[in-house]
Amino acid sequence: MRVTFSPSVIKSLPNDLLIEVLAKVAASSYTDLVQAKLATKDFLEVSNEGYIFRHVSLGNFSKLLWNNSPEFWSLIETCNNNENPESLYRKGMLEFFTHCREASGLGYLKRSAEKDYMDACYVYGVVLYATNLKEEGLQFLRNCEAKLGNKMSECRRRVKEFVWCLWIKNKVSLSEKEFGGRRYCSNVIKNNCLINEKRNGWDWKDEDDHYGEHTCEECKWKGEVSRFCNMLRTGAYG
Repeated sequence: MRVTFSPSVIKSLPNDLLIEVLAKVAASSYTDLVQAKLATKDFLEVSNEGYIFRHVSLGNFSKLLWNNSPEFWSLIETCNNNENPESLYRKGMLEFFTHCREASGLGYLKRSAEKDYMDACYVYGVVLYATNLKEEGLQFLRNCEAKLGNKMSECRRRVKEFVWCLWIKNKVSLSEKEFGGRRYCSNVIKNNCLINEKRNGWDWKDEDDHYGEHTCEECKWKGEVSRFCNMLRTGAYG
């Protein structure tokens, strides 16, 4: 996206509107935000407002997790300090799965999930569900499914791509009895559960398991936890 501004128009805008404009630009691209800051003195003067960093998109830095640049990590921490949900999610993933600081990692993931960042909702919900906090985890997983609908698979793919960029040292442990590769519901007669029936939004072409309209909720979420754990086991650095 090419950013162009008219200095005369910008000078006529109040500061709160200038900040809102920069936040919109930042949400599209951090590179465009840098260009905007350099465009006029008016933008530069308000460019350090916390509201802007709360909306910064980090998509430009998807492959820079191991960047040692002080400027890069300064940006990440500034975003975190201003409750940027995307940076909180990334920090939480690094803390939990790479640095093995579980409490810290879950704290960041929770802050992001509570701001409705869907990738964080998914991961936080799955981890809680898998670690004996099933009901709390379900709240986030249900919220994720309710808001994404048939785009749930896209969320899962984004998470998988990010997981594969991490050095996985802390893997979520699953009980084989509880989450083993069971293909049929133990209460199939009671629940009329058809665990392998395909349904748009839950189908993932490179996996055998699908969740259908007649898959019971218990099997659906246990299956989702199992999928996530497979991500951790098969990731590039797992």
